[in-house]
Amino acid sequence: MLKRHLFLLLACLATLTAPASAAGPALTASNAPPVSLAAAYQQVSSWAVGVYLFVPGEEEPRVGAGFLLDDQGAIATVAHLFGSDQQILVAMPDKRLLAATLEGLDASADIALLRVSPPPKVRPVFAQAQSVHVADWVLAVGEPFGLERSAAAGIVSGKDRHFVDDGELLFIQSDVALNPGNSGGPLLDARGAIVGMNARTIVGPVGTPGASLAIPIDIVRQLVGELRKDRPAPARPRLGAQFDDVPPLTAWAAGRGDVNGALIVSVPHGTLAERLQLRAGDIVTLMNGHTVTGSADLVHALLAWRDTADTRVVVQRAGHELVLRLE
Repeated sequence: MLKRHLFLLLACLATLTAPASAAGPALTASNAPPVSLAAAYQQVSSWAVGVYLFVPGEEEPRVGAGFLLDDQGAIATVAHLFGSDQQILVAMPDKRLLAATLEGLDASADIALLRVSPPPKVRPVFAQAQSVHVADWVLAVGEPFGLERSAAAGIVSGKDRHFVDDGELLFIQSDVALNPGNSGGPLLDARGAIVGMNARTIVGPVGTPGASLAIPIDIVRQLVGELRKDRPAPARPRLGAQFDDVPPLTAWAAGRGDVNGALIVSVPHGTLAERLQLRAGDIVTLMNGHTVTGSADLVHALLAWRDTADTRVVVQRAGHELVLRLE
């Protein structure tokens, strides 16, 4: 009897200590969570800057963050920091304070371009925003509450987030703790490459932690290119309409439960959307050859839009498919 009990005990222990492959996939070096993000922080230490704006009539400076875009002194930050008249100082990685000029600003995209001189001779490393995946580790560096070069870490919670009021803009959602002073700072992947620019936080009810939003670096670099005075990118047409994903109840009311596309919410007077004869309630399914399955697809199509000539938009309206063209 004792031998039988001993055999059963050994069998149980063998089950508990079975190889990981028998119970499920084991973590490998490529997918294991990082032990530390110190190397990523060290990588960005030459690119991240603090942005301080001294506005007449305000006792304290407005504090934000930013990052170098190249070795010519160009710096990206958020537009919502700026007023009509201010002195701009940038806290460089080597502790110098440099006066900066505001070279360009896109208020609708909340992106601003600064320039400092003499330019620091460093080149930042960028990653494609699509290279980050949900649940990947990310790191934010900024000046929260004026605490210089502070780091905060978390994971990607969602990608290609679009909000009606933000028009032609997308966001990376994360659970990184962003505070006043983080806006404009870089969002990094676990290797230390810049994947986005931290923009804002959606605050939950009664002060509960919300979702943090960063503009993908691909969009930041494209829009900054349109602001540069030395080599401005061609101006893009702006649709001007508000749009969103198609709510399930709207699809159901249209007689289909599988409608994909971007729902036009409003068409302001005087916009290209009005010239296209778009209407509130239209569901856009195709634009200039780009298939539109949701609002994020429409944003990508609009960011790739360069010429209004031969613009072609396919919509579903009142159960019928229409092709709209710009005259």
